[in-house]
Amino acid sequence: MLKSASFCTPANEQKVAHISALPLEILLYIFRWVVSSDIDMRSLEMCSFVCCGFYLCCRDSEIWRLACARIWGINVSLPRNCVSWRQMFIDSTKLSFNGCYIGKTTYIRSGENSFQDQFYRPWHIVAYYRYLRFFPDGMVLMLTSPDEPPTCVGQLKHRAYKNPTILSGHYRLKDDKVTIIVYRNEKTKSNFGYRRHKKRDVIQDNHQETFHLEMQIQDYKKQRHIRLAWTGYSVYTRYKNGMENTCHFDVIGNRFPPLWFSRVKSYTAESYSPL
Repeated sequence: MLKSASFCTPANEQKVAHISALPLEILLYIFRWVVSSDIDMRSLEMCSFVCCGFYLCCRDSEIWRLACARIWGINVSLPRNCVSWRQMFIDSTKLSFNGCYIGKTTYIRSGENSFQDQFYRPWHIVAYYRYLRFFPDGMVLMLTSPDEPPTCVGQLKHRAYKNPTILSGHYRLKDDKVTIIVYRNEKTKSNFGYRRHKKRDVIQDNHQETFHLEMQIQDYKKQRHIRLAWTGYSVYTRYKNGMENTCHFDVIGNRFPPLWFSRVKSYTAESYSPL
């Protein structure tokens, strides 16, 4: 890839070994750790700004081919309209893994009349959030909570979560459509019982719920693949006594607003395995 003996040269005199002393194969392996198994291509692009040698290494086609294979499968092939694996990764519709998708839902609920003034009837604005965190291996985490993002996004960092109200499952990406299936097992604690303050946990009835979500990846202005729009939502409930119930929701309206992607720096602060 590089014709010169070294891919970069130190700008100042060094007392210890400089990174330019490493073989090219070792440096490319380091960049695979930068990308990591979470496919953090943004960090790779940041490394390309260091020098011309890093720029060429970060454009290595094998790194970008491996990233495409992690998302679209090992049998993925380069389309005719793409001149490189990097162009395919950038242009093709995909999910982002270095953050989570967040949607805020608000509605108005009527309150009780005041015992002092029967003509006064309060109205409450209720707001809650939906969070979706995707992993490259097909796992997905979903959380519905009244808490704002600074409180909740950290709970979705790891696959082994501690919050009992987080639902886990799997997803499948086909073109711009995302099919998500998450589960709530029996005796799952109620969402509003797990809060910042220590409160008594609320236990629901013995049953298992399966949530089916169908969403579409969309662009917004100049931002590509930035939001998820609802196209279908249903809940399948199975009780201990054998009874089953299926509920389909109409996703048209303000009760199901799109989820917007937000990058979370802590998700890519550490690397646990190479690409």
